[in-house]
Amino acid sequence: YIEKIKAESLIKKYGSPIYCYSNKSLVDNINNFKNSFKSFNPLICFSVKSNYNSAILRIVKEHGLGADVVSDGELKKVLSLGFKPSKIVYSGIGKKFEELKFAISKNILLINVESESELKNIEKLAKKFKKRVNLGLRLNPNIDAKTNTKISTGRIQDKFGLNSKDIIKILKEYENSINIKIKCLSVHIGSQITQNKPYNNVLVTLNKILSKSKYKFEYIDLGGGMGIKYIKNNKKLDYSKLSKNIYKFSKKNNCKIIFEPGRSIVGNTAVLLTKV
Repeated sequence: YIEKIKAESLIKKYGSPIYCYSNKSLVDNINNFKNSFKSFNPLICFSVKSNYNSAILRIVKEHGLGADVVSDGELKKVLSLGFKPSKIVYSGIGKKFEELKFAISKNILLINVESESELKNIEKLAKKFKKRVNLGLRLNPNIDAKTNTKISTGRIQDKFGLNSKDIIKILKEYENSINIKIKCLSVHIGSQITQNKPYNNVLVTLNKILSKSKYKFEYIDLGGGMGIKYIKNNKKLDYSKLSKNIYKFSKKNNCKIIFEPGRSIVGNTAVLLTKV
């Protein structure tokens, strides 16, 4: 049975193989995530790359979540489903000129910048359209999330983000820009993380940069990557410990926290029904 519906009846009606998602599991995961971090009320932007099925995205939106997108295809989709631009963050490397142009035209909350060349492209477009574009700078903190090496994104050898020296340089250079407003410092170190230590290391690194730069960021985007259980003996990330540490960090730095969970919201909500 899936919830109270017999699995066999679904195959008779829809054929097989079929993915079947539980609305209850999805909503429970959303509410659990919200409640775990309610002490500092983060903006939760669902990672659309984890599941871009329209039915799933509608439920996510109905329960108050925003969207983290990595392409103009994903951005167009969430806008068509009614996600508010003020709850959309555009992340990811290799954004094309046309994609940046489209994102700027839609006045989304943030474009998270991965390189100085991308920043310069955005500045050119902002000048052209006579706009001031809100940006996040993605930090590569050189922290190993101790997860699968193929899904690690926070080490110096990984292709993502700017190092701390580059970020401090950019902050000085663009502080008074009329076309760019740097509102966020962003970091995402990998996926399927089941220990708190990598996140705590990220907070220490962020504190150092904030102290050194003396720049006031409105948002700190801590990304996602929260691990889930696949088998009974798997560890699961301890949200209560993580929440306490992030609460202290947000109070100290007077900033709004953004999360970009994907797998932890949708990963365990489905079964694949098939027959032999």
